[in-house]
Formats: sequence, C-alpha cells, structure tokens
Amino acid sequence: MNDFATYYASLHQRIQQGDNTAFQKLFDSLWKPLYVWAQSVVMDEDIAKDIVQEVWIDYWKRCKKIQNLAIEAYLRQAVRYKVYNYLRDRKFNTVQIEVIQELLTDELTVDEPIALQENLTATEGKLHRVLKSLPKRCREIFSLSREEGMSNSDIATHYGISKRTVENQITFALKKLREVLGAFF
Repeated sequence: MNDFATYYASLHQRIQQGDNTAFQKLFDSLWKPLYVWAQSVVMDEDIAKDIVQEVWIDYWKRCKKIQNLAIEAYLRQAVRYKVYNYLRDRKFNTVQIEVIQELLTDELTVDEPIALQENLTATEGKLHRVLKSLPKRCREIFSLSREEGMSNSDIATHYGISKRTVENQITFALKKLREVLGAFF
C-alpha cells in the first residue's frame, strides 16, 4: 500500500471504532476529488454534490461492515456506480453512451489515487477552459442542456434550429471535454 492508502485504511479502522474525528479527516481529504470527478462526468454541480453526499451517507451507515481497507478505491467506485445509475436514467446520444460504457469497463487498482490536491485545480481549470473555448452557440446549447436541464427539443425551438443540430452541438462539446478530461473516464 502507498502512504495515502495506508493513511486512509487507518482512518477507516478508526471510523469503524466510532471515531468521528477520523471520519471528518477522511471526508475532508476525499470529498473534493470525488466531487470534481463526478461533476466532470454529470456536468451539473448540484447533482454531483448529491451523488457524492449519498456515497458518504452510505459509507457512514455501512462503515462497520466494510472490510475493504482500500477505502479510497472503495469510495471512488461507489461514486462511479452512482454516476452510472444517474446517467443510465437519462436520454443519451452515442458519445454519452460511450462514456457510460467506459465507466463500467474501467478497472481500478487499489493503489490508484483519486487525484492529488495539486491536480484538482488544474483539472477544474481545464474543464472551464474547454467550455470557454467552445464556439459561443455550442457553449450556450451545452449550458442549456447540462446546466439548465432543457431538452434537446426545447433548445431547438429556443434557437429555431433542428433537434439534430442541437444533438450535434452537444456531441461536439462532449468530445472536446473527453479529449481533455479523458483520464477521468
């Protein structure tokens, strides 16, 4: 085990013994990387927060039963499944379906870190730069779809364009995001 894995395993063991301070330390260390990853996939801050919060609540309720000491990998996998379940219940285009399939087939290693703190800021910056670099109409359509939750038909009506054009713009935006954030998928 690497140093982080050992540290998280010791926190997990203390949590199992009822140590609330250990839970707070684990939460403080891992909440943001889990959230940043979930948000980069679902593209919605509130939904990502809800997903990560549900994982932490579930962990708290079941921590005494969890025997896996690779707790970082355990929590990351739990977030991945929650994200998958969220995405599974939505309508998708082919690029989004490919991302979902990659989520299911990616293998995690026990020693794989979620993300080091210094990489989080860089990742968030990349995400914002990619979105900012999109053509204006593409960025607006993507924002209406992912941030406002508008359907493709409603966006098409709003701009007076075809639904297929809306789908193409969203596909283009997702492709650009995957090119930059592919390491997270």
